[in-house]
Order: sequence, then structure tokens, then C-alpha cells
Amino acid sequence: MTRPTFVLLHGAWHVPQCWNLLVSELHKAGYATETPALPSSGSVPPTPDWTGDIDTIRNTVSKLVVDQDVVVVMHSFSGMTGGTALDGLDKESCQSKGWKGGVVRLIYLVAFLVPEGFQHSPPGTRDNMVPEMKTDLEKGTVVVLPEDAKDMFYQDLDDETAADLAKDLRPHSFASYWGTTDHAAWRIIPTTYIVTLNDRPSTVDACRHLIDAAKASGHHKIDRVIEVEAGHSPFISKPEWTAKTLIEEAKRDGVSAGKGLAISLLST
Repeated sequence: MTRPTFVLLHGAWHVPQCWNLLVSELHKAGYATETPALPSSGSVPPTPDWTGDIDTIRNTVSKLVVDQDVVVVMHSFSGMTGGTALDGLDKESCQSKGWKGGVVRLIYLVAFLVPEGFQHSPPGTRDNMVPEMKTDLEKGTVVVLPEDAKDMFYQDLDDETAADLAKDLRPHSFASYWGTTDHAAWRIIPTTYIVTLNDRPSTVDACRHLIDAAKASGHHKIDRVIEVEAGHSPFISKPEWTAKTLIEEAKRDGVSAGKGLAISLLST
């Protein structure tokens, strides 16, 4: 079986180099990667919506699936844009166009697993944002201050490492939180969800709620939930484990909705 390419979609405030440790591990194992820069994070001036993210994701994946299979990995915020950007890029749809590949699996890494018509915040508001998300309507940005980065993203990393990583955080587009999803790729493409148990308790609860709500909403292809003792960014704190898990999930065949759902509790 030809090895798929992993498309890694970073979350809010981050940039593609956040994946560097994971990319190194995947390359060691012989897997290709793509790490597109999503415009909502760090653009100057900030993007007026999330259209740029969706276009970037769609263009990146569309070029690949012409001749190869793809696994899309979404972290945090990019679950919203990734899930809505992949309409028509599943394996069956791609084959109907005469293409050789397609998106064969989605991996939501403590990411927004949301249905069609989901909107994080009503336009012009900061509704549903935690206090650490500092908003500036005039500048059009949302930022996380360096002193809040460890508690938000790097719970299982030492203070010095977390402080260094915080230097790479970028302002995020305020307006990108006002977009509305129009597609839920997890209804069509086999999907894995990874819950990070050492994340903020409220985030862990939110992840479980999103999974349960998605499963209860109708047809879906969520066939595995994995729970790991890690903080919000296991691709940094546990890159070897993350690479191994992504590869294992990429090799699995999808199962029918409601069948084969497995929950793994992994402590290492």
C-alpha cells in the first residue's frame, strides 16, 4: 500500500514550525508531510474572515489527491476550517473524477469537531472565548499573552520550554472566529479523535462533548477516540508517540458509523 502524505494544520496563534518535531519523526518513518501556513494566524493586517484558511487547505489537499492518498491532521482551531474545506475531496469523490488519491482519514487532535452551520462566535462579539483570549476589535486580533501560553497550550512542558515556544505565537484574526461551517468532513471520511487528558479540564470536557454531539447528530465516520496523558500540544511534548499514533491510524480501514468505536487510554 502506498504511504499517504500527512497534511498538518496548525491551530490559532501558531505557525507551521510548531510541527517541526513531529515532521522529523514522520520523515524518519518514511512519510511525506505538508504544513501549510494558515493566514488567520499572523497575517498583517489580520484576515477579514477564515476564507483564506479554507482556500489554503483546499488548494494544498487538492494538489496532492490527484495522485496520492492524504491524511489530514487538524489541531484545535483548524478543526473548524479543515472540516469545512474538504468537501468533495474524500476518496470516493476523487476517484469519480479520475484521480488516483483522496483524503482517506481525518485526525482531530484536540480540535473543533463541529457540524454544518457551526459558528464559534456571533460577528462582532467575543462570545465563547476564554479570558486568556485577549481581543482587540479595533486591531481585529485575538492574542494569548506569553504568561498564559503554558496553561493554554503547553501544560506538560517545563517553564523554560513553554516560554521559548510562546515567543513564536502570533496574533490571530478576530473575525476568523465569526465564520460559519458549511461542511462536516467527518460524516464522510473515516475519523480519529485524540483527547489530551492533561489539557485544561474545560478543554477535555469540551472535546468529549463535541464527540458525543457529533455522534448523536446523525451519520458519521468517527471510528476511534484515543485518550492520551498529554497537554494540548502532544506533537511537541510527545512527538514520537504522536507520529506512531498518526501512522497507526493512517493504516487502519474505516468502519461504518456506530461500529468499532474504540477508546484507548495511553499513559506513555
